Amino acid sequence: MVTVAGAGPTGTAAAKRLQEKGWDTIILEEHSQVGIPVNCTGLISASGVEELNLRKEVEETLMNKIRGAQIFSPNHEMVEVKRSETVAYVINRGNFDRVLARGAIEAGAQLRLNTKLIDVRNETVFVEHKGRGEIVKTKLVVGADGVNSKTRNIMGIKTAFKDFVHAYQVVATGKFDPKYVQVFFGDYSKDFFAWIVPESEERARVGLASTSGNVRKDFSVFVSEKNISGEFCDKCSSLIPIGEPLKGIVKDNIMLVGDAAFQTKATSGGGILLGIEAARILADSIDNHLRNNAPLKNYEKNCSTLNNELRLHWKIRQYMNQKNEDQMDALFRKMNKAKVGEFLSQFGDMDKPSRFVGKIMTKPSMWRLFPEAVKFFRT
Repeated sequence: MVTVAGAGPTGTAAAKRLQEKGWDTIILEEHSQVGIPVNCTGLISASGVEELNLRKEVEETLMNKIRGAQIFSPNHEMVEVKRSETVAYVINRGNFDRVLARGAIEAGAQLRLNTKLIDVRNETVFVEHKGRGEIVKTKLVVGADGVNSKTRNIMGIKTAFKDFVHAYQVVATGKFDPKYVQVFFGDYSKDFFAWIVPESEERARVGLASTSGNVRKDFSVFVSEKNISGEFCDKCSSLIPIGEPLKGIVKDNIMLVGDAAFQTKATSGGGILLGIEAARILADSIDNHLRNNAPLKNYEKNCSTLNNELRLHWKIRQYMNQKNEDQMDALFRKMNKAKVGEFLSQFGDMDKPSRFVGKIMTKPSMWRLFPEAVKFFRT
């Protein structure tokens, strides 16, 4: 038996793959329903959906198709990235989680709702189920229990305040261009950014993340400055991990995956698709351990390619956070002169920056960014 803590996309993806390989799996979910609460913008790349063969799951939960992004500096310099085809999907995140959970159950996984992990001792998992203490006997434990992971705490892995941003988001009614995501940099979003992700022409997910310590005040400043009005509903607030992917994510018979392991993009805070990719790597590593007695720690080695992408996201975040508003405006002017928008429209990838970073200096228009590239690689 493999016990998975958390019924989000990473947990259910790991459970489904383990079941398909013949290993009994139980998923523990502390809430009464999968997909509640929703603490995510629900924007995922079209390329990642295709690579992970998730088109069917997306079609069931699709709300909008995105073709590009408009990215604004503090003083309204804009870099525009656009394509003729769909580059990203806006999904109903709660429904998406439930569709993935259904797939895991259909594969044979057990799902226990209202069941919270309390402790792990060897092959015994202590849980609280509807207010009562119970135990689950298990061979292995997978911590897919999110940013505030109890499993991570049990393993003794320490994180720092600087490794997180606090996000706040609402669903707003108004008038929006459904083809474009908008991203805004400014002091109201310290060390991160604000966003408008349209669900339709009339509704959008509007939010920001910040390290200021007062994210609701930051949000009020942002919507006032951008003249965003209308009815706000479905308010949510959460932490987002933006540190490097964690090391030591295997200890004895316990492993971490997804947000619990900081397998999230520090550039954007997104982690749905890369978390699912990591979950499949984890399941394959467990299968090799149970079938061939391969070391569980091979999971960390098997994540090396994924972690290289995540560290590049983290490096980009560190580089951006070093700049004040004037420096950010200057950078955007340089980017526009270098035709960065055209470059990203042709080569950009939301999930895998290594696919375009290496091409930057192959375009003559981008050579003017060479001094910035030097600064970036020294970061």
